[in-house]
Amino acid sequence: MELSERLLMSALLVERGSVVADVGCDHGFTSIWLVRQGICPRVLAMDVNPGPLQRAKEHIREAGLSAYIETRLSDGLSAMECADGKPEADTLLMAGIGGRLACRLMEDARDKLRGMRAVIVQPQSELSCVRGTLVELGYRITAEDMVKEGGKFYTAIRAENAAYAEDAAFPEKASREKGADPAEADGIPAVPDGLALSEKAWRAAGEEYGFYLILNRHPVLSEYLEEALRRNRAAREAILTGACRQAEDGLRERSRRRLDELDAEAGLAGKLKEWLKRETG
Repeated sequence: MELSERLLMSALLVERGSVVADVGCDHGFTSIWLVRQGICPRVLAMDVNPGPLQRAKEHIREAGLSAYIETRLSDGLSAMECADGKPEADTLLMAGIGGRLACRLMEDARDKLRGMRAVIVQPQSELSCVRGTLVELGYRITAEDMVKEGGKFYTAIRAENAAYAEDAAFPEKASREKGADPAEADGIPAVPDGLALSEKAWRAAGEEYGFYLILNRHPVLSEYLEEALRRNRAAREAILTGACRQAEDGLRERSRRRLDELDAEAGLAGKLKEWLKRETG
């Protein structure tokens, strides 16, 4: 069984020895891969939809892994037990779900996440919201990856519970994290040399594009930034075209504010793209 590039990217962020709650498991292929590769001794394959969950159960049975992978009908982590503050799984994996939904599921599971070690999430949208929610829940982003598959960009984020950050139970962590370690006391790395950004703009860059992706000069990031700039130009043109057809003061004021936001976003993406171009030469 071969995983798609985006699913493989997310699965490779799972630490060996982890017990994973695969939320939104769909057909169960990632759960099966994690056990077959010897990465996870046990997986909870969870989905809110009975149809996909039944197919996952069938695939798991066909793979002969029913003793290692348990399927549960669940909205997020609602069906995962947590006895005396110790959840059944130590790692939450969510791949291929909307960013707002990912944030809601994490917030709903706030109490359970306190007792878990890691969250790995590959959101389809709203990456800045996901990153912000992770930090708000007491997690620190320690690794990110990005692929382009089928003409779309996908980002996977691994965050670790700050309470377990110094735990030696996962010795492979340090060797797996790529490049320089940007995590400082406040989780915000220093602005890299040659990148002319204020502290505020640098924080915004990390929330939107990911500190690890930037500092490690991820090869897909430049193309992603170019696409962001293209969407920015299209949004700007649409606003200017619409504003020409309207005469209402309220619309003009809203349009002006949005244009200011787009200018700031384009300026940030443009500076990052130019810096990456110089650094990778």
